[in-house]
Amino acid sequence: MFTAVVLLVWTMVSLLSSTFLRVTAPDTSTSLLKRAVEVATRATTYSRVTHAVNPIIPGLTVPLKHLPLILLSLCISQIVHESGHAVTAAIHRIPMLAAGASITFMFPAAFVTLPSARVEELYSLDRLRVITSGCFHNLTLWLILLAAAWSGIGQRILLVGYEDVFTRGLIVTHVEADSPLSMHLPVGSFLTTLDDLPLNSSRDTWSTYLLEPTPAAYKQGWCVDMSRLSDDHQCCVDAASSPSCFVSFESAMEEYCTDPVAVLSKIENRCDSSASCLESQSCIKPRGDRDILRITVMNHEETGPEDERVVLWSGPRYEVWEQVHTTHLAPRFGIVPLGLPLILADFFQYLKLTNLSLYLLNSLPLPALDGSQLLIILLEMVFTGWFHTPSTILDIEALRTRGSRPRERRVQRVLRTFVMIGTCTLLGLCVMLGIIEWMIV
Repeated sequence: MFTAVVLLVWTMVSLLSSTFLRVTAPDTSTSLLKRAVEVATRATTYSRVTHAVNPIIPGLTVPLKHLPLILLSLCISQIVHESGHAVTAAIHRIPMLAAGASITFMFPAAFVTLPSARVEELYSLDRLRVITSGCFHNLTLWLILLAAAWSGIGQRILLVGYEDVFTRGLIVTHVEADSPLSMHLPVGSFLTTLDDLPLNSSRDTWSTYLLEPTPAAYKQGWCVDMSRLSDDHQCCVDAASSPSCFVSFESAMEEYCTDPVAVLSKIENRCDSSASCLESQSCIKPRGDRDILRITVMNHEETGPEDERVVLWSGPRYEVWEQVHTTHLAPRFGIVPLGLPLILADFFQYLKLTNLSLYLLNSLPLPALDGSQLLIILLEMVFTGWFHTPSTILDIEALRTRGSRPRERRVQRVLRTFVMIGTCTLLGLCVMLGIIEWMIV
C-alpha cells in the first residue's frame, strides 16, 4: 500500500510538472521550421517517455487490434487475483460463499465472496494475509513474467518452431493496409538495410533508427552526371518541391537539386569521393534534413545481393515504424504462423502490465478495494497490537463461539478518513492532469 501511494504521489508531481512545462512552452507554430519541429517532437515522443502516465486506450494509444489481447490479459490477471483470496481463505478454513465472473461494458471482472463474520474471527495477521493475498499473487505473477523475459526462456521455446534470421536482416510480418508501403513490402520479404545502416548490426536497429531523431546514415555517396544536377537551390529552401536537395559528399556547402528516385534507387554507382567518379560526375548524397529513407528489400527465397531492390520512403521515419511490423524469427514449418511471435510478445507484455496495474490499484486505500481493508487492519494493529486476539463471545443463534473485533477508536476513524480522502484527491488530480496534458499535446 505504501508503495502504491508513493507512486501515486510521484505520478501526480510528474504530471503537474509536465503539464506546466507544456503550457508555458513557447509557440513554434509560426516558425518556418514548423514541419521539422513537428517531426522531431513526434520522434522524440517515441524515443523516450514524455508522459508521466501512458494509458492503454485501444485505437488511440495502442492499435485497436490489440483489444482482444488486452481483455484476455485483464481476465487472467483478475482470475489470479481472486484465486489468491480463495486459496488463502481455504488455508485458514474459511469457506467460499460464491465465485464468478462478469462483463461490464465489455470489460471482464471476477469476484470471490467470503463470509465476513468468519474473516473477522481471524487474528490480525491472518486477516492481513487474506486481504493482501490477491495483490500478492498479482505481484508474484508479474515477477515470474519479468524473470522469464529476462532469462530469454520464451525465445528458446520459440526456436523450436522458428529460425533466428537476424544475421540476414528482418522479416516483414505485417504492413498497414492503407500504407503506400503495402504494395512494395510484401509479407515475408527480407529487409537488410535502412539507408546504409545494416539491420543485423543490432537487434534494436529498426526501432532506434526510425524513432530516434538522428541524421541519415550514408557511408557512401552516388556518382551522378553534372548535367543532371541543377544549381537552383529552391529545392533546398522549399522542402515540398519535387526535386530533392543533395550535397557534395566531401562538402555540405555545395548544394544541388535533382530527382531523388533516379539517384537513390540505384545500388551501384556508389562513391567515397568525387575522385571515385568520372570527370563528368560528382559524388553527392541527400542533405541531412531531407525526409527520405532507403529501404533495401530482398525476397524471402532469394539471398544473393543481385536480387536486392531499393524502396524509397518520403516522409518522417517514425511513420515507417508505425506502418511496418518486422521480426527476426522465420517459421521452420509452413503451418507455423509468421506473426505468432509478435502476438505472443504483445500478449505477455499486456499480461505484465495488467498484473502490475491490479497490484498497485488494489493496494491503494480506496473504497471497495483491498487497500481500504488493508488500511483498517494496519490501523487496528498499530493501536491494539500486532498479535491481537479477538475476544470470544457465545453466539446463541449459531450455537457456537465467535470472535469480536475491538471497537474502532476515534483517532483510527480520523486517520482512515484522512488517508482515503487524500488518496481519492490524488487519484482525481492525476486523472484531471492526464486529460489536460493529453489535450494540449
